[in-house]
This record gives sequence, C-alpha cells and structure tokens, in this order.
Amino acid sequence: MKINSQSMKLLNERLILKTLVEKGFLTRIELSRMTGLTPSTIGRIIYDLVRIGFVEEGDQVQTSPLGRKATSLFLTKKFCSSIVFNVGVEQTEVAIGYLDKSTKKLYKFSTGTLSNFIEHVNDFLELIGKEQPIDPKRTSVVFAFPGIVDPQKAEIIYAPNLNWKNVKLRDLIHSQQPIFADNEANLSILAESAVSKDVKESENAFFLYVSQGIGGGVTINHQILRGERFAGAEVGHTVVEARSDVRCHCGNYGCLERFASLFLPVAEYEMNGKKLSGETLAEKFNSLIRINNLGDQMARKALKNFLYYLSIGIINIVNTFNPKIIIIGGDSDSIWKNFGKELHERVSERVMPKTLDGVIFRDTVFSGRNASVVGGNIMAIEHTIETLKVS
Repeated sequence: MKINSQSMKLLNERLILKTLVEKGFLTRIELSRMTGLTPSTIGRIIYDLVRIGFVEEGDQVQTSPLGRKATSLFLTKKFCSSIVFNVGVEQTEVAIGYLDKSTKKLYKFSTGTLSNFIEHVNDFLELIGKEQPIDPKRTSVVFAFPGIVDPQKAEIIYAPNLNWKNVKLRDLIHSQQPIFADNEANLSILAESAVSKDVKESENAFFLYVSQGIGGGVTINHQILRGERFAGAEVGHTVVEARSDVRCHCGNYGCLERFASLFLPVAEYEMNGKKLSGETLAEKFNSLIRINNLGDQMARKALKNFLYYLSIGIINIVNTFNPKIIIIGGDSDSIWKNFGKELHERVSERVMPKTLDGVIFRDTVFSGRNASVVGGNIMAIEHTIETLKVS
C-alpha cells in the first residue's frame, strides 16, 4: 500500500478498531495513549467510525480524580460480524457473533450427510438473514470443522469422522457474505489468543480439542502452525499403539483419538447395560464425570484407559511442541479441573527432563460456550477490519 493521507487514515482506523476489539470500552484519551495517535487524530477518526456505524458512544466515565468525565466508546452490535457453524460429528451449532467478540447461540441441528448438511446451512442462512442484523458487506459466514481444512479456499480437504473430502464450501453455500472455514482446534487457539492474557503473553501455546475425535491447535511465536497441507498439530492421528488392530476413521491403526476421545469412556460405561443421562456424547461424558465424582466405581473403571491415553497424548505434545501453555477444551470444559492432578503426575513421569518447568495446564476459559465459535467470530472480525475501506 502506498502511504498517503488516505492510506494513513485507513491504517489508523484499523489500529483503533483493533484496539477496541482487544480492550473493549475505551475513551478517546485512553485510545490516544494506547495507540500513540494524537487526540485530534483520534477525534476525527472516531467521528467517521461512528458515522459509518462501527463505533458507538456510551456513558460518561471518570478517567481521573480531577479531570472532566469522558465519553466511553464501544464497538457496535447493530450488525453481526459473523454467522458461525460449529460442525460436530453428531450435531452442528449455529451462532452469531459481534465486533466486541461476544457470540450468541441460535440453533442446532443434526449434522447428517453432506447433502443434508449443506441444505440445512442454506436454510439457516436464509432464516438468519431475515431475523438478525446481517450486513452483506460486513458479516462473514465461518465454519469450524473437525479435520483438515484449507482456510484460504474454505475447502474441507478431509474430515475423517464425517468422511467428507474435497468439499468446496464456496461452491455449495448460497450466501452474499464472505465464506471462511478452519479446523476447530485452530479456531479455538485463535480465540484463546484473542482473549486470554496468559496466551497473549506466551509465544507458544497448544489447544487440545477433545470431542468425538481429538484435534490440536498450536501457536508458535504467536502464529498458528498450519503445516504444508494444513495438517499441522493433528495430534489425534499420531499413533499411540503401533501394533493395534483398532482402525481409525482416517484409515490408520492405533491413533490417539481411537483411545482418548470422549467416545471411549462413554461406550465402556454403557457396555455394561447402564445408561448415561444426555442426548449427545458431550452430555453423556459430563454425566460420567459427575457420577465418577460421586464415587461410582464403574465410572472410574470406564475412565481409566481414557486418562491413560490422554496423558500419552499430552506427553507427545510436550515433547514435540514444548509449549508454555496447554489448554484442554472441546466438548468438555472441565477435564483438567477434574483429572488434572492425575494427568500431571502421569505426564511428569515420562516427559524429557525440564520440559514441564513453568508449563501451564488449564481448561479453556470458554466455559459454557465453544471456543471454536468464538474463534470463528474472531476470524470474521479480523477480515472485516482488514478489508475496511477509507470512510
């Protein structure tokens, strides 16, 4: 971009929007201090951003004991920044997001076959377009998938647990809005990077996505590692039992996700004729945790192999990526809370010396909402800001 007065104004507008996305409510003086822009520049740009509908003015706030009150500024929720389809093997969650990083769940439907899925998506896009504040120029459609995804082309290269290959979403989805897609774990680490102080301050962090399968998203020097063919950090398909005859959906044998997904302990518990409460795998797994915490020995037995192989997966993550932070999330947001002590002891016994020094383990901060939905909205926000035109 050739730097002139117009391009400089655009760069400053993007800087201000990014700062508001990161910090939330700010005054003009706070924006000036954080961005290094002069108060007069801030004033002119905020005037334009309010005029074109990106920023709104709020209440008067006291910013210093002796100074006058200042007007707070915040990003508008008058239009949706995203429509997010968080695609699971069993069901798909539909949510909308806003520029302030908030999201709202709207619907869910059975994922089903690819043709049924595409039909549902197009129907919901039409419905949401009538019911929600959609702006064709500012609202993006984002898909979070379990599997290998080309985010540049919005193409599903291979989703093993769905058995979908080479799906070009932009050819199938009826939408005026930009269409994006990415792996669910990549979007989850993107979400954590956008809101979590510890991840922001860490050059290397790993998100272990545990659901029907297992996925991984990792940042190296604050950049998501995607790999040459977008399969970076696919830890679910690392082999943990080389002589196993347990075949994975990917076609290989002995993959981690066939031993440490949520499916294993739920299936083992229900094999004995007992039924776990809940309709989905996630609900049943969380029910299993509850009865395990009440001392149910059958639940504990069902969880034994799951925890063993999950610890093996974490050992491989530590030895391969050596991250500062390891976050566990996906279809359960309390695995570390409930089993962290046991997992840490197992991992500590088998990783290379010193590799755990200072490493932070925790559950995702997105309790009650899926990190990949938040990450999908972050992807849309970044696109909206980066494609902003001079006002």
